[in-house]
Amino acid sequence: MISRTRIRQIRAESESEHRTHEWADRVIDELLTEAETRNAVDAAVRGRTDSRGRNLAQRIAAVRRGGTPPTAAELDEAYDLLVLVLAAGARYGLTLDDWDWVDDLPGTCRDLIRRKHR
Repeated sequence: MISRTRIRQIRAESESEHRTHEWADRVIDELLTEAETRNAVDAAVRGRTDSRGRNLAQRIAAVRRGGTPPTAAELDEAYDLLVLVLAAGARYGLTLDDWDWVDDLPGTCRDLIRRKHR
């Protein structure tokens, strides 16, 4: 998923009077590279579940914290962060259950993203 910040940046650049075909080619190339990277990362952890059979989206949604509920954008970013961390850990044979022995990784991802937005 392309971050909302990156979308705003592309929109701002696209409204510039200095945009060129080279600029458009560069942006398209960057977006395709980002999409390919994201697909590879997602494939590394897609379909993974924890010991209770919950998938990553269910784990993110199950996190309960006080205060106002997270926004959809915060949930999306927390999910993206969780996928990236799990994909990195998968290179070392770590699963979500391994992380659960140490910390609530989905909750930590939500807390980090929420903190960034506050």
